[in-house]
Amino acid sequence: MSRTVFRNVAAGLCAIGVVGAITLRASFHPTSPNLHPPSPNAPQVDPAPLYRLHCQMCHGANGKAPMPEMAFVDRKWTHGTSSAQMAKIIAEGVKGTPMMPFKNKLKPEQITALAKLVRSFDKRLKPEKQ
Repeated sequence: MSRTVFRNVAAGLCAIGVVGAITLRASFHPTSPNLHPPSPNAPQVDPAPLYRLHCQMCHGANGKAPMPEMAFVDRKWTHGTSSAQMAKIIAEGVKGTPMMPFKNKLKPEQITALAKLVRSFDKRLKPEKQ
């Protein structure tokens, strides 16, 4: 199978999986139309279950997707390397790709926690200043 066909098939399966997961779980996640930084009093969020539910089907366990442009490990980052930039991508998605927006499906503190987890997969990135 050619690489282009593989990519198209993988992207299609990924999109189907994301839509299916969101459809099945939509009633369990409160919506948040705004992306605001979480308040300092916001409860801590464990991003691992969120990652498994919303991200792993396309981006792979521990960010090791079979397609380099969907991996979070040893890649060239095209949308920024800060957790704030990653949170924006998670919230707004990327037009023209299977990456859909999650700002209406996840709370801001969940998006922030996911962004930090995603960033932690690439050990080449320097720690962010707090």
